Amino acid sequence: MRKESIVKKQMLQYIGTIVVCVLVLGGILSVVYTQHYMKEKRDELIQQGRKVSVAFGNAYRTGNLNNLSYELQVLEEYMGAGILMVNEDGIVVLASPGLDEMMIGRTFAYQELVEGVKDGNIVSMETKATPLFEVPTLVVGYPLAIGQMVGIFMCRSMPEMELSLYQMYQAGIASIFFVFLFAVGVSYVTSQRMTRPIQEMNEAAKVIASGNFEQRVKITSHDELGELGRSFNHMAESLQNNDKTRRDFIANVSHDLRSPLTSMQGFLTAMIDGTVPVDKQERYLQIVLEETIRLSRLTEGIVDLSRAESSKIILDESDFDLNELIRGNINLLEPQLNEKNAVIKAIFADQVTMVHGDIDKISRVIQNLLSNAVKFSPVGGLIEVETTKTERRKVLVSIKDHGIGISQEDQKYIFDRFYKADRTRNQDMHGSGIGLAIVREFLQAHNEGITVKSIEGEGSTFVFSLKLAEE
Repeated sequence: MRKESIVKKQMLQYIGTIVVCVLVLGGILSVVYTQHYMKEKRDELIQQGRKVSVAFGNAYRTGNLNNLSYELQVLEEYMGAGILMVNEDGIVVLASPGLDEMMIGRTFAYQELVEGVKDGNIVSMETKATPLFEVPTLVVGYPLAIGQMVGIFMCRSMPEMELSLYQMYQAGIASIFFVFLFAVGVSYVTSQRMTRPIQEMNEAAKVIASGNFEQRVKITSHDELGELGRSFNHMAESLQNNDKTRRDFIANVSHDLRSPLTSMQGFLTAMIDGTVPVDKQERYLQIVLEETIRLSRLTEGIVDLSRAESSKIILDESDFDLNELIRGNINLLEPQLNEKNAVIKAIFADQVTMVHGDIDKISRVIQNLLSNAVKFSPVGGLIEVETTKTERRKVLVSIKDHGIGISQEDQKYIFDRFYKADRTRNQDMHGSGIGLAIVREFLQAHNEGITVKSIEGEGSTFVFSLKLAEE
């Protein structure tokens, strides 16, 4: 498949937009400017007619028409328009030097204009080429009520005005062309700047896809692209952490599987070879049984987590007494409590707290949290369990220990699968790092959440919520 450059596509979009805008704007401006230009020329001819009217009035009173001819010549040269004076019969009486003197004594061909000036109106017309005017002409009539004269007609060649418009349009088109080139250059630079971060992220994605999760992109802006870059770096960091967690998990699980399997194989081989006396075989078989139970718990946790992450958790919901469930799980931890000489203190909001949920999965949540609390508590430590009702028909369950605590950095990932905080590794030799991940997935299946607050050296507090049963 042929690769299409995003820079090229964006450039084409910019150029297309610019061309459309230029064409639309140019069309509108050409119409508006042409109308304005023609109106301006009409106004100029009207002003010329007013001057001729004043000059004719002065000449008529003094009887000196030579001065009038001179002024007509000056005005004609200055304005570039010929001047005709017509009497009430529509006969051309006087013409400026630039016009054919043969017009004098002839009937003005546009009687509607003559009638207009007779009524005292200023009139205008764009004529076609006629025997009177060899080219299309703009004629503006100005009323004149002196003696036999009824009007002054200023005549200007349309091709001359169109030539002026054409020259102005040429200058405008040249200006637009240079502006267009400048806009294309700016568009190219802008496209490059906008697409460069995307290209960098594309290259970084290829590096990450090859297995190097340390690759990051440089963030140079605070707009949407900068936000995308930050999200990309966050994704890369998460992938790096997940990869590290995966490798650590494989190492931990390999150790957890190898150790019991090795001991089981050794004990069974010894018993088969007769190395272990018959009277001691029951003791070694008991060790083998405990190791199989340990392996079973590990595989069960992995299966539960896999089901949870594939959204295949099926809840068997019912109403049950949360207090009784907590007491039952505390009793199950009696061997670990005795081993550490630790104590669990439970404070319940009511004597009976009925909640709604899957009792087996909530029991697993409580068991994992209590087990962790005991595991990381010091010898002779105190674990506090407390329930609190809220106004939103929820009950909050708090499990607090006074152990080593969790660092702020580890708290970000404590609920990720297979994650084990560095400070807990030596104390959690038999853990796989999936207990808290299972807790979170089971609670999310109930549409509930869990939070952790911890200070290193002072302990940790886990709080999760459950829905109260209907009364």
